[in-house]
Amino acid sequence: MSEDKTKLLNLMRFWLFGTFIIVWAAVTIYIGLFTNRNWILALRAGLPIWGTVGVLCIVFYFGYKMWQGRKTN
Repeated sequence: MSEDKTKLLNLMRFWLFGTFIIVWAAVTIYIGLFTNRNWILALRAGLPIWGTVGVLCIVFYFGYKMWQGRKTN
């Protein structure tokens, strides 16, 4: 893989990780506001959302990595 493609892949990884962290924080805070600030309940309630976002981020990363590594004619 060329240096430019490696840089783009690292940038994609950075933004996907940042997206996951932002979603994690926003969901936890939002749920925590409506559960009387019980953080254990907020963590449990947010788990399906984080799981979905985490899996999607991983799928997008490896899909982008495969797309970057394809052969061009």
